[in-house]
Amino acid sequence: IGSKKSLLNFIDYILKNVNSKFEKTNNIKFLDGFAGSGIVGKYFNKKYEYNVFANDMEDYSYILSYALLKVEYSENIKNIIEELNNLTKPIDENNYNLITKTYSEKGINKRKFWTIKNSEKADAIIENIKTKLNNKTITKNEYIFIMASLLSSLDKYANTTSVYGAYLKKYKSSSLKDFELKPIHVDKKIKNRVKNKVSNLDVNSEIITNDKYDITYFDPPYNNRQYSSNYHPLNFITKYDSTILPYGKTGLLENSNKSNYSISKNVECTFKSLIEKVNTKNIMLSYNNEGLMSSNTIKKILEEKGKTTLYKYEYKKYKSQSKVQNQTVYEYLYLCEVGKEGQFSSMVIKHNDL
Repeated sequence: IGSKKSLLNFIDYILKNVNSKFEKTNNIKFLDGFAGSGIVGKYFNKKYEYNVFANDMEDYSYILSYALLKVEYSENIKNIIEELNNLTKPIDENNYNLITKTYSEKGINKRKFWTIKNSEKADAIIENIKTKLNNKTITKNEYIFIMASLLSSLDKYANTTSVYGAYLKKYKSSSLKDFELKPIHVDKKIKNRVKNKVSNLDVNSEIITNDKYDITYFDPPYNNRQYSSNYHPLNFITKYDSTILPYGKTGLLENSNKSNYSISKNVECTFKSLIEKVNTKNIMLSYNNEGLMSSNTIKKILEEKGKTTLYKYEYKKYKSQSKVQNQTVYEYLYLCEVGKEGQFSSMVIKHNDL
């Protein structure tokens, strides 16, 4: 949930059908307002050389996007990762045991997000890079790159279905494999690295909406499950702070972000305010046909800004929903050409059309 990897071609397809000026150029400013894994911003930066402004309230997302858009892979990073993969346990197990005692069976709560072995290696990696950062043997950018690599690598060994709302009672096969740290990317040159921006703000903040963009892409939460609850272990690992005490069966965090986009009574007003304020030439909105806001509500709000087209992409539900009677889901992608007049229209796009 939340990943747009499978929908990148769909987003790309719609964008190319709008205007040829959106082809490869470094003059386009692209806002990814709910960046999540950072994959959308990275895609359009790498393929089309857009200047990307990635934003998300979640701490883990900031680290991922910063590494993808601001830090280039290097020989030094390669060597550090090779060194880190030889680690098994932290030297100082009293202070560098936060992942192990919080999210593995070695902790008091016996949580099973990761195996003890993989958790201990992750703790050892953090101990090593924090020591290197304090000793100034690695830069802050290198530290962020490796932290992002740790988050993206650990995700592949998590004992969960798709998100971190809960762990599985029995370890699945992928979670039992020995954890290997891999670089989040291997690009030795990032397009417009200096011009790319990454922020950790509420998307409705004036700092974001007052800036000027050519293309704005929004992928807000669809349902009432808060993202901070879905990805809390990643936020905890990012902070790695012993004063934070996760609670409950799954180790939730106190004072986590509460997005109005996941609150039924607030979502429409919040979304309307965002669309009214954002300074952009084009708005692209990904939404789900089972989301909190109805298609008619979204249509009404966007039409006040400009000509709106709804593209429906037909795809199958992910595996954990396989028993649900309605197997087909439509990902809705709205395109609003700001200030342009025209009738609302819609069309269905199937996988073979891309």
